[in-house]
Amino acid sequence: MASVKKVKKKLNIKALLVLLLIIYLIGMVLYTIITMPIKNIYIKNTRLITDNEIIEVAGIKDYPSIFMLSKKKLEEKIGELELVNKVNVKKKLNGKVIIEIEEAYPVFYNRTTGLVMLSNGKEVDNKSKYLGIPTLVKRVPNDLLQEFVKSFNVVDKDIIGMINEILYDPDIEDGIIIDDSRFKLFMNDSNIVYVNVVNMKRLNDYKTFYQVIGDVRGTLALDSYDSSNNLLGLFTAFKDNNSDNDGGDTKDGEN
Repeated sequence: MASVKKVKKKLNIKALLVLLLIIYLIGMVLYTIITMPIKNIYIKNTRLITDNEIIEVAGIKDYPSIFMLSKKKLEEKIGELELVNKVNVKKKLNGKVIIEIEEAYPVFYNRTTGLVMLSNGKEVDNKSKYLGIPTLVKRVPNDLLQEFVKSFNVVDKDIIGMINEILYDPDIEDGIIIDDSRFKLFMNDSNIVYVNVVNMKRLNDYKTFYQVIGDVRGTLALDSYDSSNNLLGLFTAFKDNNSDNDGGDTKDGEN
């Protein structure tokens, strides 16, 4: 009976070294990718929030590894800023982080609450940083207040900046409420504008109207319907070009 010889396989050192080298290179590539720091941070659509505020609250000031960052956690952290309405974070393979912000903005200072009303309906502390905004001088029913803020979103920010004081002033005749959503706006140029929630968008024509009337001052009734949007037909000049132009505090006292 023939004996069976056992053949010992020789270890292929060269192949093993090649395999180890490949594993090492793959590991180095993965390590480099995983630990690759953020190269660029792009922040879009902000006007009031500073880039530093966003970078600080997001915790990316030291440019950490882009792939170790959680997109969801970044959005949650940035969303804590009071003026952030919505946030979307995008991470790119080339090391870019793109942060897109939908910014809320201050609409008016509410003298009743001592807080600043934002365009998203939230009220925040003023902290003396929201300047040049109108003052709401009289309490408004909560439901109507939210409607008013929402309607203000269609008004150009430049126009809002031309308003000094806002007074809730429902149209009442002989004890009958004609319009319970009317507001009286005291403009910085001394004109008075009546407007309601439904017609709020018509305020956007105020700049053009102001240029047309020149130095004449009076009352503009934007709460009145006019299919032709003829603002001059809704304007009544003050008799002596100075009277009937009391500030919001005086009128508030009368009500």
